[in-house]
Amino acid sequence: KKGLDQKIVIALVLVVVVAACVLFSPLFSVKKIEVNGASQFTTSALCEKIGLSKGDNLLLFSKGRAEKTLESPYIASAKLSAKLPHTMRITIKERKARGYVPYMGSYLYIDEEGRVLEVAGSCRDALPLVKGLKFDSFTEGEILPVQNTDALAVILEISQLMEKYELLDEVVEIDVSKPKDIYAYVNQVQIHLGNMTNGDMKIQYMQQIVKTIPKEDRGILDLSGLDNPKANVTFQYLT
Repeated sequence: KKGLDQKIVIALVLVVVVAACVLFSPLFSVKKIEVNGASQFTTSALCEKIGLSKGDNLLLFSKGRAEKTLESPYIASAKLSAKLPHTMRITIKERKARGYVPYMGSYLYIDEEGRVLEVAGSCRDALPLVKGLKFDSFTEGEILPVQNTDALAVILEISQLMEKYELLDEVVEIDVSKPKDIYAYVNQVQIHLGNMTNGDMKIQYMQQIVKTIPKEDRGILDLSGLDNPKANVTFQYLT
């Protein structure tokens, strides 16, 4: 019996040693890194943030800790998965800036939910400048705590429609100070939207008409009448 017990112990030790040798061998080293869902982050930037390098052990790398490390205002979620024998896959869901909100000489980058992604001293991209939101403070990574929630709801609706009709790069400014009487500004043209009744139609018309107006022209485009199917769209030139 004693000899049998010794054989069992020796066998278990051998199994552990062999398993450890296999586990720590180059057999499961990372040779390829795949990234899915990233448009704002490079593979090298993501790997640097979580300390992942080629040659790391695919099975022993702390995926859960890396996922938590990647989560940020710009990254809603992250998932790491091992694809045997040599590939680490990183899948992320990004948040994207849809507009800028001026705040005490700086600009808050907000996404389609009104979440503050970043605070910067300038506007880097061609996105609409949002005016008329009322708030006293904010937390980066959280939804902007506005007092006029109806205005925030309006700007989020407009943002989604502008993305739909590829206008995010065109609109310079949106004023939602009065959510039922909205104005937008493109180049030197003031656009009167009125309320968001028939908002989809108004943004679609705006996209079609703005393309036909030379950038140097000044005027007022009135789309507020689209609340009434019989009303006309008017454009008044300004000198």
